Order: sequence, then structure tokens, then C-alpha cells
Amino acid sequence: MGRTHKKESTFARAADHLGFVKPDQVVELCKAILAVQRDHGNREVRANARMKYLVHTLGIHGFRSLVEEYFGETISPIKPMKEWKFSDWLGWHDQGDGKMFKGFWVSSGRIRDQDGVNVKTALRTLVDEIECDVILTPNQNIVVSNIAPENKGRVDEILAENGIEANEKALTPLHEGAIACAALPLCGLAITEAERVLPEYIDRVHKLMDTMGLGDTEMIFRMTGCPNGCGRPYMAELGLVGSGPDKYQIWLGGTRELDGTGWPYLDMVPSDELEATLEPVFALYKMRRKTNEGFGNFCKRAGKAQIAAFAEKYVPGSYKDIVDGKKVIVGQGKNKSLKVDEELHTRIKALAKKNKMSMQQFTTKILMDGIYGMEP
Repeated sequence: MGRTHKKESTFARAADHLGFVKPDQVVELCKAILAVQRDHGNREVRANARMKYLVHTLGIHGFRSLVEEYFGETISPIKPMKEWKFSDWLGWHDQGDGKMFKGFWVSSGRIRDQDGVNVKTALRTLVDEIECDVILTPNQNIVVSNIAPENKGRVDEILAENGIEANEKALTPLHEGAIACAALPLCGLAITEAERVLPEYIDRVHKLMDTMGLGDTEMIFRMTGCPNGCGRPYMAELGLVGSGPDKYQIWLGGTRELDGTGWPYLDMVPSDELEATLEPVFALYKMRRKTNEGFGNFCKRAGKAQIAAFAEKYVPGSYKDIVDGKKVIVGQGKNKSLKVDEELHTRIKALAKKNKMSMQQFTTKILMDGIYGMEP
């Protein structure tokens, strides 16, 4: 994932499928891959010494041919895999053998007792008392497994006693896939903050999305303090990459399926301009997304040019005029108001509040739903 700002010879790159071998051939194949990198990788320029640059230069077919020379056999084509969906298994689940497991969110994977959320103490108690196993997930969260159904209530009690249950209730759709690198003060390469400010940035981005009517949108959000990519920001739907003190490069176009890298949208965005920078992007997503289309997939489809052109002409706050993907034109003069009886007005007002809309937005929505529903 690593790269260097303003050095185009370095770049983030997703993996390619090399092929399939039998389990007893894996070690020998790995030896062959390492030998290819040893003999053919860039040994002179440290920034380009990674294997990804050799694969990029040769192409996956050329790289595979070279590996086969060292391996001594032809590598079979990749075999079809079962359909895969991103999930970190938060909450309770049956594990298929009569026992259960539960996943819970941990901020940046830190096993510690802090601010009333005592992850370290909870895990110690669970292991000692319930004798469950602990699994660390790729998203730095935790799964406790091999739990007998009769112990489910006690597990929930232990988590609640240590503040984890309350913490879970405060989670937003952005929390599950959120990751930040350690950054300051632990990493000497960090340009700016990441892990220590991640909770604040999650709250800020979600508050903006919620205000815009997108509060239930799931999104993979990543943040790093430098361009080396330890938090995998380049594959995220929204990635913030440190580019200066309290400044970030914004990456868009990664997907929830994590099947490729995104692209840099803007450089050197000051922290206090984050909401103003993201508002037009979210507004365009709200207006032009397809049914059930994720934010990352939308950005990938729309592309940088379309998003940048929209943002350039965007008027702050105009997302309020977008209802069900359509921009509403407010009537002028006598056409500006719609008269209803008092009882109906009260009901519309209550429903609009419940749906977090203005009365104008909600009235427009129900009229559009009704009118379009009657059309052949």
C-alpha cells in the first residue's frame, strides 16, 4: 500500500491472482516467489524495492512465468471462490457447532482500559471465567468464540460491566470498518495525527452525513498519518492520508468489497475544512446514486472529473433541495405554498421530524412518491 507524496514512481497497488497449487506445494511456491523478488526486484532504489513494482513492471502473466521457472512446474489457474461479502462479525452469531461467538468493536485495536471502556479487563475476565477463545480480526476488532449458549448472558454482563455494551450502542455505521495507523507520537514517519483523532473524525464525518440524510450509510473509513499506507487508506471508500500538519490528502473510489484501490481526490486539505470539502461529494452521491449503491462504488463509477466539476459549482447547503435523488425546485409567488387542514399539517410535521427532514422535503417526497406511483 505504501507510496510517497509527489513521487509518481511510487503508488498503492492491489494484489493480482497468481494461481492455484495444492497445499503440499505452498512452501515451495513461496520459496520460488521470494527467489524471483531476490534476483529480479529493484535492489538499488529503496522506494521501489517492493515486489508490487516487479509485478507491475512484468505484468502478472510475466511474473507468473518467471515464478514457474524457479518453481519447476506450471501454476494452475486460480479456482473459483465462493461469493464473498465484507463483514467483521460484530454482535452475536452461531458458529455452527452448537456454540456461539460475539464480535465487538475496538478503537484502532487498542487492548487497554481507558475512558470507561475497559477492553483489557473484559478480555481477562472472559478468558478466565468463560474460557472462550479470542480472535483478532483484520479490522482490528475482537471476536470471542466457543461460548456455550448458557453463557451468553454472562458474556453480555461482563462486557456491560466494562463499558463495552454502552460503547457499542454509540457506534455509527462508520465505526465497523474504521482503521487508523498509530501515527503520532509513536511513529517517526508520521506527518500528522491519525489514531488519536480517529474517533473525533468518525463523529465529524457521520454528523455531516446524518445532517444530509445519509446517516445510515455504511462506509469503510481509513486514516493514516503519512503516505506509507499502514492503515490501508487507499482501498477505503473514504481515506484520509496525512500530507502536512493537520492536513490530509483525501482518497475516494475504494469499495466495500476491498477489490481495488481508489484515487486521490484533493491534496493538503486542512482539518477544519473537511466537512466543507466532503459536503458536495456526499450531495452528488445522494443525488445520483443507484439503488443500494455504496458510496465507494458510486465514486468509482462517477470518477474524479465529474465529482470535481460538481464540487466546483456546488452551493453550500443545497443538499437540502435533494429529495430521493432529485433536486427540488421551489415554486415562486403563489405556487410557493401548499394549504392543508390543521390535522394533516400536524401529522406531516411529526412525520417530517421523525424522518429527519424539513416539512418541505417530506411533503415533496410524499407527493413525488404518490405521483410517480400513479404513472403507468
